[in-house]
Order: sequence, then structure tokens, then C-alpha cells
Amino acid sequence: MSSVRFTIINVLLSMLVSAGIADAATQRQVDRMTTRAAIKAAPMSAAELRKLYSGRSWIWKEGAGYFSRHHSRFTAWSHTGSRRSYAKGTWYATDRGRLCMSAVWYSKTSAAPNVSCFLHREKAGIIYQKRASGGKWYVFRHNPTKHDDEVLKLRLGDYVRKHLPN
Repeated sequence: MSSVRFTIINVLLSMLVSAGIADAATQRQVDRMTTRAAIKAAPMSAAELRKLYSGRSWIWKEGAGYFSRHHSRFTAWSHTGSRRSYAKGTWYATDRGRLCMSAVWYSKTSAAPNVSCFLHREKAGIIYQKRASGGKWYVFRHNPTKHDDEVLKLRLGDYVRKHLPN
């Protein structure tokens, strides 16, 4: 019963925040409730994470990353104004809910290795996610899924290949 009450309160507070009606204090309360719920949730398994990401592209505001089914290859592209870059590397998942992308990012003038990891926890069909390096927990997928859930940015297929150099 308490998880249902939390979900209803969290949804109502989130609606107020997204509608611009709530203030910063309300946003902090939503963030605290989301963090508490995420901590109580169980880390997702490597198999669950592979099922969620494998063969899909994660569409970003200014680019995308593709999680290949074959040999756990990871490719990505990004552009900010006239600056364009792309990445080639691998991705992996652990049984502690960690999804990592290890790749070399190439730009016109340089190449630099980078590892980015995200933590995932799940309870009652709700997936929580945060950047492993100091991010804050947020709902990646509600149950049922909402129209603006981040999980909907995971699209089946390779949306990266056409942006990579030959």
C-alpha cells in the first residue's frame, strides 16, 4: 500500500513540477522521494540490461548511441553546433545494474577514450536510472510507461551508422 501511495504522490508532484506550478522546494521533494524509491529497488541484472539495450539506439538531444548485439559493439555520434564527433568501442552490463559504454571519441582534431556508466534499479516495473559518476536518480520507465519516459528514446535499430565516417 505504501508503494502505491508513494507512486501517486510522486506522480502528482511530478505533474506540478512539469507544469511549472511547483517551486524548487517541491522539485527537491520529488528528487528525494525518487532517490528513496530507487534505493529500495533492486539492481537490474546484466541479462535484463542486455534485453533492454541490445540492438537499440539511444536517441539523444544532439546525437545517438547504438548498442550492437554483435560482440557488444558500441558506436555513437554527437554534434553541437558545427562541432561533430563520433565514437567506436564496446558496451557491457553487470549484475549490479551497471551499463557502461567504453569508446574512443573522435573529432576533427583529436581522439580521446571515455567510459560512461549508468546505474539501473527496478521495482514493480518501474526502472530508475542515474549516471554512475554523481548523477541523480530519475524514473527511466514508469509502470505503465508515460509518453515522455526516457526509455522511449531506446529505438530498435541502428540510428548511428549513417552518421559515421566510412
